[in-house]
Amino acid sequence: MQLKSSPLLVLAASTSIFSVIHAHYTLTDSYTAANWFQSFLFYDKEDPTHGFVQYKNLADAAKNGLISIDSSTSEPAVYMGVDHTSKNPAGRDSVRISSKKSFNHGLFIFDIEHTPSGICGTWPAAWLLSDSGAWPKGGEIDIFEGANDQAYNKMTLHTSADCAIQHTGFSGDLETANCDVNAAGQGKNMGCGIRHPMAQGLSFGQGMNKIGGGIYATVWTSTDIQIFHFPRADVPADISTPNPDPSKWGMPVAKFGGAACNIDAHFQNLNIIFNTAFCGDWAGEAWSDSPTCKAKAPTCEQYVRDNPGVFGEAYWLIRSVKVYEDRDSVVDRRKSKRSWAGFKKAVKGFFGHDDDDPDAVANAGRPVHAW
Repeated sequence: MQLKSSPLLVLAASTSIFSVIHAHYTLTDSYTAANWFQSFLFYDKEDPTHGFVQYKNLADAAKNGLISIDSSTSEPAVYMGVDHTSKNPAGRDSVRISSKKSFNHGLFIFDIEHTPSGICGTWPAAWLLSDSGAWPKGGEIDIFEGANDQAYNKMTLHTSADCAIQHTGFSGDLETANCDVNAAGQGKNMGCGIRHPMAQGLSFGQGMNKIGGGIYATVWTSTDIQIFHFPRADVPADISTPNPDPSKWGMPVAKFGGAACNIDAHFQNLNIIFNTAFCGDWAGEAWSDSPTCKAKAPTCEQYVRDNPGVFGEAYWLIRSVKVYEDRDSVVDRRKSKRSWAGFKKAVKGFFGHDDDDPDAVANAGRPVHAW
């Protein structure tokens, strides 16, 4: 007698298709000196974080020397600085740019040679922000951020309710675990934050700039969001290849994930942003927390207004930003659809009906999709 294949066996075989596969990242977007200013939008409205800053549009930023292409480095780099020659009672001139394209998942590699960090009054950030609606809808991922004379990088997620992370799988120091900007027991808008280990001293500020910067790489999947940092001398060789492989990079400095946060529910349609703010909700509010900064002036705003020359080093020098897509996940989804179609066909052959027909399934003595 010829035996029919059990649908349970078919399902068991087909589930191998659904197992986790190492990502195979392929370059989809490359932002370099050649196309940088054509690929980003310049924000020139009032600073939403209440900073002592005047953001300039593309034309004004170029005219005033806030942006340029620096060809004196080993490879052309994008310069984005601030006004460091004049006093302005309305705030210091700066730039804030946002990518024209938004993203969902991917590997984001920021190759940064110099940052505007570690200077009293400054609040620089390289981050991803959703265009899905009123903040924090769609989420925010702060990849590189800090204020005043801070010597370490702070990585943070900002979300709506019901997102918290596990304290495992990363080398940084967990400061807050609840990503909800209104979480009880945390400062307002704080989110879930991980601090780069202070002992290294090369992740932010003058320490990072003195060694020629480095790489910040962010892996964003449905499972979690991981951030890696590599000082210039320790950049993995595969980062400069067409197919970088994060699975070979060791432990990330930050990892945001766990059963208490549905990543896909909280993060969609994110744009890449770079900006340099002054004072405001962080650098201004935390001014008195730094003995060094506090000794320079009574307030952050007064110091930033009256000391333009100290901000000559408050500039970004960016070699590139590259975004990669996991091509395997696309192939995996296609395979999954074919596998499900094959499974349904096997079920129909075994029971003599299509599993999408509730009456036929009921007549066969099985509840719908019971297996």
